[in-house]
Amino acid sequence: MTEISEVTRRSIIDFFTMSQTHWSGRLQDNEFLARLYDLNSLPSHDYRYRTASSDIYQHRVRNNDWENDWVFHDSRFNLLYESDEEFLRFLSETVHPIVRSDPDEARKLVEVYNKELAPDGWALVSVKEVSGKPIFAPQQVGRVAVFEEPTGWQKVDRQLQEVRHRLDMADSEEQYQAVGLLCREVLISVAQEIYDPALHPTIDSVVPSRGDAKRMLEAIFESDLKGSESKEARAHARAAVNLSLALQHKRTADFRMAALCAEGTLSVVNMLAILAGRRGRSPR
Repeated sequence: MTEISEVTRRSIIDFFTMSQTHWSGRLQDNEFLARLYDLNSLPSHDYRYRTASSDIYQHRVRNNDWENDWVFHDSRFNLLYESDEEFLRFLSETVHPIVRSDPDEARKLVEVYNKELAPDGWALVSVKEVSGKPIFAPQQVGRVAVFEEPTGWQKVDRQLQEVRHRLDMADSEEQYQAVGLLCREVLISVAQEIYDPALHPTIDSVVPSRGDAKRMLEAIFESDLKGSESKEARAHARAAVNLSLALQHKRTADFRMAALCAEGTLSVVNMLAILAGRRGRSPR
């Protein structure tokens, strides 16, 4: 069942038609669609060719005898009735920096999308930047927005964005469980970024394996938050680690459990980013 109505989709399509804004930006139509679909596995509508890749090239590059909005009415892509995820993925791609190089133009297009998407509870939001240009991804309005500020740890930031995306898109128990498993990978990655056995002795003197996030994180917080003045911070850090790890293994997962797991994970990452000088001022 889709939440983005045909009315909303047609309004967005009408915008492209009326404004003469081309959805593929500076790319040829076949180049744009190849970023989203395997065009060589889709059939041709022209009997002379075997694949969608060939007939799109023929009719949009060689002859240019299809209308600019042809893709919205092509049954191979079915954008009017395809899932919300596919429709939003298409819209997000139209404002990708590779497709639309002018950030102001991309933002104006996002404003048009969001005005139409708002009644159905969706929006495109900037989730990160590449070469100073925004990358947009779908987000359900009303859900918790997390992981907005990057830490600078590339793998950690990439995984956090994936947590956000999966949390926004999940609608089944298995998908919510997958959010928890990805949170576990985030904690492992951030622990590996900071943990140093010479600086962070473990509480039980056991050398942690590369995947033992709990033992590494406990050692980091115990070492970097010493003294009675840090008692509450240590307790919060320990609780956040325990919360995130515990929720990852819940057999019955829903949005609330997955969101709490994500929040616990974010709290741990932010505390470590503060200790490492990646939030606000660097430590003296």
